[in-house]
Amino acid sequence: MTSLNLRFWEGEEWEKYIQLLLKRHYGPGNYQEVPAKHVGDFGIEGYSTDGRAYQCYATQEPCTTQQRYDAQRGKITTDIGKFIRNKPELVRLFGGTLIRRWILIVPVSESASLVQHASKKSEEILRAGLPYVSDDFKVIIDTDSCFAKEINELANSGVISVENQNLNVDPGRRNDGITSNDGLVGTLSQKAQKIPRLATDGKIEDFKISMIEHYLRGQNLLDSFSKKYPDIYAQLDNCKRMYEFELKTFSLINSNPAPQHLTEAIKQYSGKLKDSAPNLPSTIIDALSWEGISDWLMRCPLDF
Repeated sequence: MTSLNLRFWEGEEWEKYIQLLLKRHYGPGNYQEVPAKHVGDFGIEGYSTDGRAYQCYATQEPCTTQQRYDAQRGKITTDIGKFIRNKPELVRLFGGTLIRRWILIVPVSESASLVQHASKKSEEILRAGLPYVSDDFKVIIDTDSCFAKEINELANSGVISVENQNLNVDPGRRNDGITSNDGLVGTLSQKAQKIPRLATDGKIEDFKISMIEHYLRGQNLLDSFSKKYPDIYAQLDNCKRMYEFELKTFSLINSNPAPQHLTEAIKQYSGKLKDSAPNLPSTIIDALSWEGISDWLMRCPLDF
């Protein structure tokens, strides 16, 4: 799912997630979920009034590309078979709706051979002459990336949760950040010298490395949000800009010791982030709080 970590989905969990996206995408009265619990399982899990039938499938992960292809190919074959065999039931199900697309939504699609198999099954459906199928019918494989707008909206409203992020920073990138930003890292050293507990050179060095890592972790998060959750990203960006303005002014008049000023800043900023994006997990709020603090220490809105 974009640049975020690949999530391993359980089949039922994936179906519920996709159903939420479909209902959001089509809106009330334009999408019909087809429950399988009672006299169901016709090779689809829902259809839209504009002629798209949907099926969801999540392969048991982790697996190889070949294993994923075999499983997804088998799913298409099985459910297209149901889509043909259940002709009497589907005539009654669709009514006057003609199905133009049968779409399998999977977490990962990476096989051209699977697309070829889908085309073969499209031809099979057309040869069957089904009364609920249009002349331009096709079998399509897609992922949730086609619902980027809906994912963003549902995440922003808290209906679906923002995915866990990998917060690890590559040591090479961290070291590059230190060596390529001498001026900013030098400012960190000057700030560290004003914190009594960092009196020794070793602790100052640890502090610099820690702050650079906090900054890079937070930047990774913000980059992910800007791509997948732009509404949330806009709220976070606005929150940071507004608090930076306040912090810069407060730092000019603050007379508290450096550790107290630093502690108060991170506490206040964390609270503002929670207010701005209340549905974010605490781990993400913490990472973003430290990103702001490290950034402001280096650029001096947080000054002491």
